[in-house]
Amino acid sequence: IEGAADMGGLQFFCTSVDEPEGDISLLVESVKAMNAKSDPAEEERKGGSGHIGKMVFSAGSTQLAIVAYVPEEKQGELVCEEWLQKVVSMHGGGKVLSSAKDYCSGCIPTDADKGVFPLKIREGLILEANNFLRAKGLFPEDDGDSDDDMVFGDDDFPS
Repeated sequence: IEGAADMGGLQFFCTSVDEPEGDISLLVESVKAMNAKSDPAEEERKGGSGHIGKMVFSAGSTQLAIVAYVPEEKQGELVCEEWLQKVVSMHGGGKVLSSAKDYCSGCIPTDADKGVFPLKIREGLILEANNFLRAKGLFPEDDGDSDDDMVFGDDDFPS
């Protein structure tokens, strides 16, 4: 993530993590770990994305936990609570649990009667969070025309 941001373009991203299993406090700690300063001398670098805004989702059996983070230098462009509120409002019962300028947390409870299951709704909400960023010009447009789709093997380059 840090490398992609350093190459240009990536200011915000949305992703999911499995291990907190819907636990808000563990998810907050996961996001803090992502934001921790990294040691460039370490072979396997951890953290280092504190300058990149993010929304991270974790599905558990009872709820979908969501933590949003907006770094200080991006707070003029994006309000953390507004971003999170947009996402949690997509399903009834979704709510913002804590709000600050940098970190916000929220959840959407499982509701079997209405077909709301954390694993089932997670990917659609990541898309919604990205669309919110796109509308504000903070996430690259997906033009569907990318050279990254080309894959070459050894047979394509005879020696």
